[in-house]
Parts: sequence; C-alpha cells; structure tokens
Amino acid sequence: MTKNNELFTTMPVGKAVAKLAVPTVVSQIIVILYSLADTFFIGQIGDPNQIAALSITFPIYTLLTAVANLFGIGANSIIARSMGQNDELTAKKASSFSFWAGLAVTLVLSVLLAIFMQPVLLFFGADEFTLGFTTDYLFWVFVIGGIPTVAGLVLGHLVRAVGKTKEAGIGLTIGGVMNIILDPIFIFVFHMDVAGAAVATMLSNAISMVYFFVVLAKMRKSTVLTLSPKYFLLEKKVAWGTLSVGFPAAISVLLVSVSISLLNGLLLKHENGNILSAAYGVTSKCGTIALHISIGIAQGVMPLIGYSYGAKDHKRVHAVCRLSFIILFIFSIVFLAIVQLIPDTIVRLFIDHEETIAVGGAFMRRWSWCVIGMSLFNMYNSIFQAVGKWKTSLLLAVLRLGVIFSVLCIVLDHFFGVSGLMWVQAITDTLSCLIAMGLYSRFKKSLMKELAVTPEVAAAPVTSNRVITISREFGSGGRTIGKEVAAKLGIPCYDSELIEKIAAESGLAKEYIEKHGEYAASDSLYENAVAGRGRDGQSDSDKMWLAQEKVVTDLAEKESCVIVGRCADYILRDTADCLTVFIHASDEKRAERIVSVYGQREESPAQRLHDKDKKRKAYYELYTGTCWGQADNYALCLDSGKIGIDGCVEMIAQLYQHS
Repeated sequence: MTKNNELFTTMPVGKAVAKLAVPTVVSQIIVILYSLADTFFIGQIGDPNQIAALSITFPIYTLLTAVANLFGIGANSIIARSMGQNDELTAKKASSFSFWAGLAVTLVLSVLLAIFMQPVLLFFGADEFTLGFTTDYLFWVFVIGGIPTVAGLVLGHLVRAVGKTKEAGIGLTIGGVMNIILDPIFIFVFHMDVAGAAVATMLSNAISMVYFFVVLAKMRKSTVLTLSPKYFLLEKKVAWGTLSVGFPAAISVLLVSVSISLLNGLLLKHENGNILSAAYGVTSKCGTIALHISIGIAQGVMPLIGYSYGAKDHKRVHAVCRLSFIILFIFSIVFLAIVQLIPDTIVRLFIDHEETIAVGGAFMRRWSWCVIGMSLFNMYNSIFQAVGKWKTSLLLAVLRLGVIFSVLCIVLDHFFGVSGLMWVQAITDTLSCLIAMGLYSRFKKSLMKELAVTPEVAAAPVTSNRVITISREFGSGGRTIGKEVAAKLGIPCYDSELIEKIAAESGLAKEYIEKHGEYAASDSLYENAVAGRGRDGQSDSDKMWLAQEKVVTDLAEKESCVIVGRCADYILRDTADCLTVFIHASDEKRAERIVSVYGQREESPAQRLHDKDKKRKAYYELYTGTCWGQADNYALCLDSGKIGIDGCVEMIAQLYQHS
C-alpha cells in the first residue's frame, strides 16, 4: 500500500466524499448562476409583472430541456455501449438520430407555440398585465431560440458520450457566462426589459451551439459522432433504444414543469395574482441554490457508492451514505436558518417592490421548510440510482411531483387559499423524504443481511514467480524496453498480447480494449466514475478492468514474465514478487520518439503527449486510487532520455537477476 490512500477502497470516507463532491458542487454553482441571471436582472427593473412573466413562461421553456434530455441522454447511453461493442455504425446512427429528431420535435413545438401563443399563455395564467411580456419572452427563447437551445444541449450530451467531458463542461459554462454578460446589455443599455433577457438567453444558447459545432468539426476524423443526415434512420434498435433510456430523464423535467405551472396557475387566480406569482418566482429561483447544492453533494458521492456496492463493500456504502446524510442535514439547517432570519432581504436582492418583498418574505419563510426534506430526498434518490435501482428512483420522482405535489396544491388551495399554497413544497418534500426513507431502510436492511452472511474473502495466494511490471509515460520507450528486457532474461513479455485475452474474458471488442485499455475517457475523476454506468452500476470500463485484473493475475501465477502497463504493478502488489519500474523522459525526447515511431499527425507531438499522459494517469488513479508516476510507488524510476533504451534494459535486467 502506498502513502496515497485508495479513493474507492481505503481512502478515509470523509476525504473521498470531499474529493468527489466538491467539483460537482462547483459545477452546480455555475448552473445556479445561469438560472438566476434573468430573474436577478429583470428584478432590478422593479416591475412585479415582468418577474411574474418569467414564472409563467418557465414551465413552457423547460419543455426544451425535456426534449434535449429525451434524445441526448438516450443517445449518450447507446453511443457508449456501441463503442464498447466496436459497433461504430450504430453509434453514428444514434448521434445523427438524436440530433435531427430532437430538432424536428423542437421545430414542431416552436411552430405550434407561434400559432397558439396567446391561448397557451392564457392557459398558463397570463393576463392583460403579463401577456405582452410573456409573449415577447417566449417568442425569442422558444420560437426563435428553441432550435439552438436544444441543439446545444443535445450536442453536449453527444460530446460527453465519447469522453469529451471537458469540452461539454466548457460549452455549458460559455452559455452561462454569455447570458450573465448579455442580460444587462439588452435589458438596460437597449432598454428591452424582459424581451432583452430573452434575446440574451437566445444568443447565449446559439453561441454554445456554435461552440459544439466547432468541437465536432475538430473531432470529425477521430470520432464516431456524426450529424450526417444519411445516418438518420428510424431503426427500432436506435430509435426505441434512445427514447426508452431518455424517457425517465425527460419525464423528470416535465414533472418539474407541470408542478411549477400548477402552483403558479393557482396563485394567479387569487387577488393580486401577479404579485403572488412574482413572489413565487423569486422564491423558487432562490430555492434552486439549495436544490443544486444538495444535488451536487448527492451526485458527487454516486460513483463512490456505486463502486463500493459493486465491490460488495457494504460497510463502505453505509459509511458514505451516513456521512453524506449528515453533511446534507447540516447544510439544510444552516440554509433554513439564514432564510428564516432574513427572507425580506433575500427577496430585495431580486426586486425592489415593497408589496412583492412583503409577500415574497412570507412565501420564502414557509417554502424554506422544504430544504431538509428536499436535500435528503435527493440523497436517497442518488443512492438508488448509484446501485442500479432506477425503477425505485423513477417511482420516487413521479410520486413526489406527479402525485403528492399536485394533490396538495388542489387540497390546500381549496381549504387554506394562498397560505396553503405557500406550504405545498415543504409538505411535499417532507412526505416524499419519509417515503424515500422507508424504501432506503428496506434497502439498508438487505445490505446488512448480506453483510452478515458474506464470508471473509481469503487472501489471494502469493506466487513464487517473479514479474517485472513496466509503467511508462507515453513516448518514453517503455514498451520497447519491456520487450528487450524479456528477451534478455528469456521470459515472455505481455503487452499487446493482453488485448485478446482481456477481450475474451470481458466479452468486449478487441478494438475497444486497445483504445480504452489504459486510457480514461476523461481526465476528470468524477466524470470517469459516473460515465456509462448501466442498471447494474457497472460501465464497460469496469468490466474491462475486472477482466484485466484476472488476466494479469493468472499470467503472474502461471510464469515469470514482463507485463507492460495495464496497472499490473498495482494488481500484483500483494500476489507476486514484483520489480515495479516506471519509465519517463523529457517532453522533447518523447516528442522526437513518437514522431519517429508513430509518424507526424495533425495534432502536435506536445499535445499528443499531454493528452495521452493525462488520460493514462486518470485511468490509473480511477481504478487504483494511487498516484501514477510518483517515485515512491515504484522500485525503480528511469529516465530513458538520459540513460537510453539500452541502458534502461541493462539496469532492469541486472537488478532482476541480482535481487
């Protein structure tokens, strides 16, 4: 065991949770800023009718996210699985289908909304004071901006499917930052009011879409992604596969839209409905702060829970869940206390209208009691997702917003009016949390029962064979050194020979093993940990790793040998007499070598080195929890640029023979 504790197995739970959850919370903060921008800047005008217009239009605008989730998330799953099976044609069909089908549905919705704009808005609660504002807003963000919005979101899902998670994150960030920059320009400089916020949102989404087109253009020669219409086919495998996977994600968004629309519509029917709607709009937007931070924490620990559950480490599952619940409970109490102390001040940040501030303060005091239940509910839901119980997760989501929330809106409005509606969210999340708690309690008991009957796993036998493991930086000559050392010692060397063995063991395509056997899809630990997981909580990369462990262990037990890469130094740490070697060299020497060995390519040698090393490092650290390339993790570290290939071979062979 190295001094670097293992993230998924032995790293202290608190440190592991922080390492995974903090980056996710940061990304959620970006989403928060994006979602608050329009409400904040429109609020500075001081007109509650314009804030109410945002509340009325929000559920309609959310339909675009539902469409993007339906096609984008569904295609993401198919593309990832097709790549694992080396089925590039299906991946191409899925990417083309999701893009063009998503745009087609969006176009139909945009045309229908343009034709029936007024009756739709009146149905959602617009009146003589808000109809003009809501019409202006939806015209720009939906009728004109619907296609670029959905295109950008779908393209983000597709890019993420092939491991370009950094690029996907940049696309999201660009849209958010541009919206924050453009909002005050169009609202205050051009005096466009709520229409200015809509134009800013439309342009921001269009810029994000253009960014993804540029990313795809740069990737066109090296990716399975394509937007070519010739691959757009209504095949059941692709179409139904995309829609069936994307449906739960889409229905979750639609339920949020329906719930907001229902509550807002009931508020608008009361006296001073526009002020009530504006107050609800500010309250719900502030609520996104608690919502997204709790989601960030809950989703951040998902890979840790999923990994531990898959490894049958139920004690660790329980420990991670327990700590996460404690963190979320403390966060909820602090958030609740702040809102209870200064609700009027919070509302005043968004709008300077005394009547709206007074109503908003009262609304926020009652609403904020939902934070505890909502935060814990998100955690319960993430646990069920992490362990592959997607049906339970979907049931809870539908029950919470589709049933409990809707029933409470109607009942509390009938008996208590506006005051009752202010309590709907708090009661909904409390009841939903209690139901989720009951389901989790049953799940926890099954874990404890399984733990009680699971025998201790016997330690793997230590083989008498001696093995040399070669870890290396890309372009340092590690593969060549490994082969020459094996030839000098008269023992076999396993490098590319491992690919066929791992493919046979895992059932994955040889081409997939060759491409992904030592390289993570992303250089982000979190993205790699959650990417491509199926209902059983495992990804193709996990299956490949388990097969790799078995193949490497079997080879070490069979004979003395040299094994290049494949995390063999870590896999054999307790089961074989290993001489662990790390080969490195300067960037200049490695750049010269890869050009001479692999030839010149469009990508610069320096960039190739950088990308390969980052993904090799990410893969190693994902599955070992230890630090790739750190000197004290290896018995021998050699600079092949200074010592030379022959010098490295001689030193390794001598050390092996005389140790």
